[in-house]
Amino acid sequence: MTLNHKLASLLLVASIGATLGAAPVQAENAPTVPLSLEEIQAKRKEARENLMLPSLEGIRGIAYRVVGYKDYAPLESELGGILKEAGVPLFVATNLKPGDSPVDAILHITFYKTANHTIAELSLRQWVSLLRDPKSKVQAVTYSDKVFLAAREPKEAVTKLGQDFVRDFKKANSEKSTAKSKNDGRREASDNKKLKKSAKK
Repeated sequence: MTLNHKLASLLLVASIGATLGAAPVQAENAPTVPLSLEEIQAKRKEARENLMLPSLEGIRGIAYRVVGYKDYAPLESELGGILKEAGVPLFVATNLKPGDSPVDAILHITFYKTANHTIAELSLRQWVSLLRDPKSKVQAVTYSDKVFLAAREPKEAVTKLGQDFVRDFKKANSEKSTAKSKNDGRREASDNKKLKKSAKK
């Protein structure tokens, strides 16, 4: 995954986060009608698929946790069960020990309230390099998603966020596997041609 993809993902998280917060200053010719929740969710889905999905490629292990909800243990258990479908080693972030590996990413689902909504946000953090200084390593959000929910529906929020993440994770890594298989096939075909030429000689 290129640094441009990582930076694009980080910029996207910041821009969408601003959209969901206070109302931005309107440009002179900009429409004054705010986006509906459905429109926001559709735009976030498109952004994840186009900009964030590449950041999931090649992740070898994930640490996870749920924060911001009093009775978090059942939700964390639910999240762990869903993440198993990703097919990589999993670790509860609060139980991580020195030497636990591989952990390439830390996934949080955080519950918080705004003036009008209760929101559950999934964020995935990874170590990345700065484009202007590749030697500088920083931890940054490379994948993010949010859902709006009633206070009585935390499990549904965890389920939706977790399932959407696993779907995107599988898609990112299945595309990598497909590309690798094609490259292996081309390499094998090339080797076979070389063997045939050698046999004729």
